[in-house]
Amino acid sequence: MKTRHQQSGFTLIEILVAASIILSILSLVYGTYFTISKSTQATRAKLTLSQQALKVLPQIARQIRCSYADTVSDSAYTIKSVSEQKEKKPQNNPDFFSGHTNNPGEKILHLITTNSFGMPQNSLDGLFDVTYRFDKSKGLLYLSQKRFVSTTKNTTEKKLWQPIAKNVQSLELAFFDGRQWLNKWTFKDRKKLPNAVKIDITFRNQAGRIYECSTVAYIHCHTDYDRETQLGELVVAKDK
Repeated sequence: MKTRHQQSGFTLIEILVAASIILSILSLVYGTYFTISKSTQATRAKLTLSQQALKVLPQIARQIRCSYADTVSDSAYTIKSVSEQKEKKPQNNPDFFSGHTNNPGEKILHLITTNSFGMPQNSLDGLFDVTYRFDKSKGLLYLSQKRFVSTTKNTTEKKLWQPIAKNVQSLELAFFDGRQWLNKWTFKDRKKLPNAVKIDITFRNQAGRIYECSTVAYIHCHTDYDRETQLGELVVAKDK
């Protein structure tokens, strides 16, 4: 006759069933954790792109809205007589505003503005010479800015480039002359600032997440500026 002590314990089948149940629970927990972790990473990536867009795009728009151009008559850019052409050297026309997005690796926007980007509080007053450069191969948007000293000097001072946005897939600018949108603007040719500038930026991170945003900046110096159109300066974002 078997004793109670000899009958205690688990059979092999019971151990296998218990092990399978434990593995199922662990698999369920790990799967849930993996799903949440992946979702969190995607949310963080999206948040990073949107935060970058909401920081950079409105700042570019503010600098464009505060664009400055000296009120110089056309006679200041041209020499009236042949005798004056012989006596005077050609003047360096000030480049108050120019933009063109089809220049890979080169500057896409240059302007003189009263708005600075991230400069010390005691350096906010005055005019600033601002240039944006987009390096598509690296996905980087660069900014160079300095004090604007003279409207007639054409300095060859080396620009100091500061990266202000990364993971930039594309950046498009369009310039409104009051009648139509143009893909290029040069103050030297038109002798005036555009009425508005449209900015379209697409960000793409390493995971392939795409975030598109756009805005329209209306330049304040135009007398026909309608403050109701400021609604168009709000950032329009689209996530993919």
